[in-house]
Amino acid sequence: MSKKFDEIEDTYCYYAMQSISVNHSGYFRPCCFTHLRTESKIDTKNLSAVFREKTESNIETLLNDKKLKKLRKDLLKGKKADPCKACWKLEEAGIKSFRQINNEIYDDQIDKNLDNLKNNGFLKKEAVTYLDITLGNTCNLKCRSCSPWASNQWIDESKTVPHTDWDHNTYKHAKEIHSDPWYIKAFDKDFFDPVLPNIKSINFVGGEPLVAKEHYAWLEHIIDQGWAKNIRLFYNTNGTVLPKSLLDIWNQFAGINLSLSLDAVGELAHYVRYPSNWKVIERNIEKIKKYSKTNENFTVHTHVTLSVLNIHAIDEMLDWCLRQYKDWHYHNKDYSRHYGYQNVLPHFNIVEHPDNMNIRHLPDEIKEQVKETLDTSYNKFLNLDCIPEWEIHSLENIKNLKNILNQERNSEKWNHFIENTKASDKYRNIDIKEYIPWIREYL
Repeated sequence: MSKKFDEIEDTYCYYAMQSISVNHSGYFRPCCFTHLRTESKIDTKNLSAVFREKTESNIETLLNDKKLKKLRKDLLKGKKADPCKACWKLEEAGIKSFRQINNEIYDDQIDKNLDNLKNNGFLKKEAVTYLDITLGNTCNLKCRSCSPWASNQWIDESKTVPHTDWDHNTYKHAKEIHSDPWYIKAFDKDFFDPVLPNIKSINFVGGEPLVAKEHYAWLEHIIDQGWAKNIRLFYNTNGTVLPKSLLDIWNQFAGINLSLSLDAVGELAHYVRYPSNWKVIERNIEKIKKYSKTNENFTVHTHVTLSVLNIHAIDEMLDWCLRQYKDWHYHNKDYSRHYGYQNVLPHFNIVEHPDNMNIRHLPDEIKEQVKETLDTSYNKFLNLDCIPEWEIHSLENIKNLKNILNQERNSEKWNHFIENTKASDKYRNIDIKEYIPWIREYL
């Protein structure tokens, strides 16, 4: 790595520096973890596949929106920019962040990126090797920590359970996102073609990306153009959908990374990620296992979003991940690469929005019980002989979750969570006490 990178290692971010990330509305942003709102939006009303040069100019203009340029400039100066605070918070707690994980994965591309990045934050389109695409808000679940922005299933309920910054405009905009998704026209008009020859990775998030069938046709277009063999696809999926037609398409790409977004196992999964069926998820995972045995460029891991609803059952989630690793983690012939289920331990995300579901607001007595669970799990995994070297830091993440629990709680936030839970349960005709017995006394 270059000397220049060494000077900015604490703030450099692969995604902010060499990617195009598009949110649910078609706006450009640094990555899917930030809440930076730019003025750069894909204008689906004026797209034309004929005027290719106009599209190229449009991409570079959007890519260098003044807010995006300023963010890159700040990061290059070693400044911990506010839009990236989700990662800074995790790092301060001793938990490896999205930024750190992906800087390690793509470290071989960083020097080349710095050569294509000006000190004022201007990024040439030739530098873009990563696409991060949010396929609107179409989803088949309405997880309790979600919102109308990321799941159309939340649109009507959000009027009853305003646990986000809901107002009439939010409701109206969420309906528009669902009824007229930006990506359908963008894919149809080949908007991304000017950068696709250089792209190494495409990440799909949602909503639930696997229910957005329009992206299947776009992948076919990429295959027809001869670009697929150089591109690895990444998905964040809830595991409830796995079409065979998509598996056939995936065979044409350089590789597939599937991130299973699972917050709990068994009956608790149904409540937290309502109305998911754990048996359906397990059946799909069996299909994935079978597929991975004959596809050495297919890797799977688990992301767990921790909130007041599931942190108490983290030991069950950890044990489930361990079983998957032991059951279907493979090496290729020369034992230098790994595929199948890749991680013994899941990656952790902490719910920040809505803030009332953050684990720091748990009652103190519940916090103490959770800390004991974390200590027990940490000691259990510490003594396992199957933890690979690259996951040692992930092991520390278990223990470091206590740093967040040790933060001061806000009783008003907790009361807000309780009231929202009652309202949501009434709307869904479900009862949290059947899934989380310890919460009974707080209701």
